[in-house]
Amino acid sequence: MAATTQELALRYLLELSVDIHAAALVDCDGSLIAAAPDSFGGGAAKLARELAAEARALAPEGATTVEIDVSVEDGAAFIICGADHSMICVTGRSVLPGLIFHDMHAVLTDLDRAAAQEAQRVAIPVTGHPRAADG
Repeated sequence: MAATTQELALRYLLELSVDIHAAALVDCDGSLIAAAPDSFGGGAAKLARELAAEARALAPEGATTVEIDVSVEDGAAFIICGADHSMICVTGRSVLPGLIFHDMHAVLTDLDRAAAQEAQRVAIPVTGHPRAADG
């Protein structure tokens, strides 16, 4: 899936929830896949990678998804770690965690759906017609 798809999804997340100020996707190897807004980078990217790694380390054995929220004096961070990637969101202090996680899950579901559609599209031959299973 093109990185622009993930970037667009994160921008949509920021529009979906005015309480989310920044968002990032980190793959399971700790590489930053996408981030929004465009000014996200440097120290913020490093912190997103570190938060994803710490969340994965805290995951109980056998867990497929982990949700963590951390509050500090000026705001909060929300992390969802899945099998393939982690999403990190930064918000202001007074937010409803359930709503933030709901919006994050909605965007992650859309990304998973887009990845499945892309995989299916790639599996279809150039002619645009699936190959017949039987001759």
